[in-house]
Amino acid sequence: MISDLDNKEIQKFLFRAASEIVSDAKDIAPYATGNLQADIQVWDDNIENLEVEVGNSKLAPYARFVHEGTKAHVIRPKTKKALKTPWGPRKKVNHPGTKANPYLQKAVDGYNAENALDELGDKINEDIFKEIKKGFNS
Repeated sequence: MISDLDNKEIQKFLFRAASEIVSDAKDIAPYATGNLQADIQVWDDNIENLEVEVGNSKLAPYARFVHEGTKAHVIRPKTKKALKTPWGPRKKVNHPGTKANPYLQKAVDGYNAENALDELGDKINEDIFKEIKKGFNS
């Protein structure tokens, strides 16, 4: 059974790990305007159940298309009669698609590869040891 102290330490561990993954993802994510990178964040709304999430919010609605890529598709105007292109107005444009850039997955994979989880686990064990030691010295 996990005590309240252990649960708090695990929550700290999860938040630290997620924060480091966010930092790595921001380094890996493509940069055009900076909005995509700035929008990568940790959600800890459910941390009491030992769950955290890393990703983009609705502030960068195109994040999914960057991460997963797109197939070739046709673009048509939604509100105008034509699209403005460098070649003049067009009724439709054939988009070749976009190659996926799974920056979030790369950050998670790189994080695990660097044994960072082990290092964070060691740090938390040190913190727990310090708390126990404080209890003996009281």
